[in-house]
Amino acid sequence: MTNLLFIFFLVLASTLIWKLRQQSEYAKELITQHCLKLDLQLLSVARSTFNYKFGANFLQASFIFEFSSDNDNNYQGHLFLSGLHRPIFVLPVYRSFEAPGALH
Repeated sequence: MTNLLFIFFLVLASTLIWKLRQQSEYAKELITQHCLKLDLQLLSVARSTFNYKFGANFLQASFIFEFSSDNDNNYQGHLFLSGLHRPIFVLPVYRSFEAPGALH
């Protein structure tokens, strides 16, 4: 009986680690696409918190990413994910880089 419980907990822990990894890779892809869309340079990505909740999207997490808009300053943005759905980006006000001679 103890062997069966050990196998069950091992499968449960492996599934949890796999889901965490899957969510991290998906968040990195979302953040990369968001930075490309806004013409920002992505510097780093890190998971800041995660939480468990009952339901289909049981894994909630927030990620912190650093980006640069003008190659001189860096800023921190946040991404909040519920499972692999509903991404919410929170970005601070940042300085935008404009080419010389650009029309306003």
